[in-house]
Amino acid sequence: MKTLIIYKSYHKLNNEKIAKVMEEAMNAKLVKVEDVKLEDLEKYDLIGFGSGIYASKFHKKIYKLIGKMPSMNKNVFIFCTSASGRFGEKDLIKEKLSEKGCKVIGEFNCCAEFRPLGLKLGEMGHPEAKDLEDARIFGKGLLNL
Repeated sequence: MKTLIIYKSYHKLNNEKIAKVMEEAMNAKLVKVEDVKLEDLEKYDLIGFGSGIYASKFHKKIYKLIGKMPSMNKNVFIFCTSASGRFGEKDLIKEKLSEKGCKVIGEFNCCAEFRPLGLKLGEMGHPEAKDLEDARIFGKGLLNL
C-alpha cells in the first residue's frame, strides 16, 4: 500500500517524532505540509494528516492544504500531539476531509511537551518511548485494514 504522511510540527517537534515513527513502520513517504504537491496526492492509496494541536485545532496550514485538495475517494488517517493528550476538535478535521470525499479510517493522539513562555503545560518528556511504540503499532495496523 502506497502511503503518504503529511505533517506540521514546530516548537519541540513532537508531532514530527510521531510522524517519523509512522513513516518507518508503514514504509511511507513523509512530507511537511509546506512541501506537499497537490498533483502527487492521487499517487497514494492512504494519506495521513498530522499536526500538533493549537487552540484545540490542527495547524491552519493543514486546513489550508485540505481546502486546496481536489475531491478524491481516499482512505486517510489523522494523528496529533497535544499538551492535554486530547485530540482537540477532531470532528472539524474529519468533516473537512469528508467534504473532499475522504474516509477517515484511523485516529491517533498522544501527549506532548509544551512550554510557552517557560510555563509547564503537558507532560515533560512526551512523546516518550511508549507513545512512539503506540504510534508504530497504530501505523502498522492501518496497513492491515
